[in-house]
Amino acid sequence: MEGRPGVEQLSTTHPAPPSDGTPDRPPAARRRAGGANAGLEVASRYGVVIALVVLFAGFSIALPDTFFTWSNVKTTVNSQATVLLLALAATIPLRAGDFDLSIGAVMTFSAALTGQIVLGGGSVVVALVAVLAFGLLVGLVHGFLVVRIGVNSFVVTLGTMTLLSGLAYALTNTEIITSFPNALLDVSRTEFLGLPAMTWYAWIAVAVLWYVYERTPLGRFLLFTGGNADAARLAGLRVSRLRTAAFVGSGMLSALAGLLLAASIGSVDPSISSQFLLQPFAAAFLGATTIAVGRFNALGTLFGLYFLAVGITGLQLYGAQPWVSNVFNGAALVLAVTLARLAERTRSGRGSAA
Repeated sequence: MEGRPGVEQLSTTHPAPPSDGTPDRPPAARRRAGGANAGLEVASRYGVVIALVVLFAGFSIALPDTFFTWSNVKTTVNSQATVLLLALAATIPLRAGDFDLSIGAVMTFSAALTGQIVLGGGSVVVALVAVLAFGLLVGLVHGFLVVRIGVNSFVVTLGTMTLLSGLAYALTNTEIITSFPNALLDVSRTEFLGLPAMTWYAWIAVAVLWYVYERTPLGRFLLFTGGNADAARLAGLRVSRLRTAAFVGSGMLSALAGLLLAASIGSVDPSISSQFLLQPFAAAFLGATTIAVGRFNALGTLFGLYFLAVGITGLQLYGAQPWVSNVFNGAALVLAVTLARLAERTRSGRGSAA
């Protein structure tokens, strides 16, 4: 009898395992092989984390007076808060099998929108509602075009990225907006345990997405949808709604990042969207090679981003030219995508063998 899609068939018989004609290995050999496999598993699952520790230790030894200081650690962590929020936003549609290249442009436009609202006399609450509504709208538009119409997500979000980048210039009249009120600045700059609120917001977002991805049905449904949308649909999942919801989540989190960025730096430059594209995706893909290998996950994204930040900061303090950040991020992105692909093939191979 045929089973339901996605459900394994259970057998009431237990056939003997096939023999390959070779004698069993001695217990000592089996233990060595098991130890080697365990070591490879640890290296595969925590490779980025280990590399981060090694990189941090290396630069700390080489540059004890500049790199290995609390001031540098604090600056590095705080400077990555916005990128971390965008990287997390990128993982939501990626987990469902889609791209959202507009995250940086959504953030920039939302920052500009925030600036115009508060400078026009509006409250921070009004600005928050406005940017979240904007992020929701962008996500619904992406969902309609990609899911309902069937346009490739890469093409759609590339187009909206360009569109919103231009609209950000129009909203700011091609000028840098400054002189925000303290009510907005305090949203991101208020410190807790020596770190600004902006950093804590990003870490809270990591915790929330980790819980959603790893502990809720929604996280599993997004994963199934990204792995095989047709099989997920046959299994009864509402694939169209899940993919649309992923775009909405990405849009709203990116929009929130825009408000927090405006509050953090106290100004809005309409030209910054292009600076927030490569690194978030590099962190997201690098994160898919660690912790939960082959899956876009929150903790992996956190460690992937800090690996990039530590590497770039260390090289710059060591005297490298400013362009090294683009080279480092680009190389990391190519390497991360390659490793994620290899991890996916390894998991598929293990599943077929089982």
